[in-house]
Amino acid sequence: MSTYAIFMDVDGTLVDHTQIPTVATKAAIAKYRQAGHQFFIASGRPLFSAREMADRVSPGLNVIGANGSVTQIDGTIDACHFTADALSQMYAASHRLQLPTYFFTQERVLYLDALPTHMTQDGSNRIAGQDPAHYLRIDSAEALLAHQAEITNGIAIEPLDAEKLAAARAAYTTITDIDTSSSAPDNIEITAHGVNKATAIRRVCAQLKIPLDHTMAFGDGNNDLQMLTTVRYGVAMGNANATVKAAVDYHTRDIHHDGVAAFLHQFFGDQA
Repeated sequence: MSTYAIFMDVDGTLVDHTQIPTVATKAAIAKYRQAGHQFFIASGRPLFSAREMADRVSPGLNVIGANGSVTQIDGTIDACHFTADALSQMYAASHRLQLPTYFFTQERVLYLDALPTHMTQDGSNRIAGQDPAHYLRIDSAEALLAHQAEITNGIAIEPLDAEKLAAARAAYTTITDIDTSSSAPDNIEITAHGVNKATAIRRVCAQLKIPLDHTMAFGDGNNDLQMLTTVRYGVAMGNANATVKAAVDYHTRDIHHDGVAAFLHQFFGDQA
């Protein structure tokens, strides 16, 4: 049986607001891992948070984290970082707009100014949870640049002020060294230019010597689009937005009806 590389978004695909994968999802992944297929979570979360979620889904699962900026295969980590100029410009824009913005390293979250009091649980999950030990306040551009060699990606979240978020999006588009996407209407996810889940998939498939014709991905949000359209079998969750559903040829049930597990069983049948 040919080996497949299978990439799975986290929030809205593997877990809902409870952050707990279902028994059926975990069992299906374990079954097809045992059959020899390579599974990855593909998340915008920083590595430490993505690693925790990966182990919750299936111990030892490989990771694409930080929206493709970090990969961990069998314990080996590779990472991309922002340029100093990009960080300086992002800090200036976010500080001017007083926009809650977070930058991720492999081990913690750097946040600008004060943490907002109106953060939703979903927003908190998309950052790194609520453990204060993982957070470090940054109050100047100089303080942010001191961590430049560690910072892999970032996210701005503003659920209450759509105009502020739109202004930030416009400001970020002028920064040539970064790319932006969104996993939900209230956020802007930021990576170094040319870095995303799709480019990470190409890197890990080359490393594992798995052809793109033997790849599959599951997702629900716009930041999954490049990933879903790069693999051979891009699968939209039943709860995916209309843009995602229209972009791919394959669809499955929603997260509350074990969409990942249902498609895996349908696709592989009794091959395991």
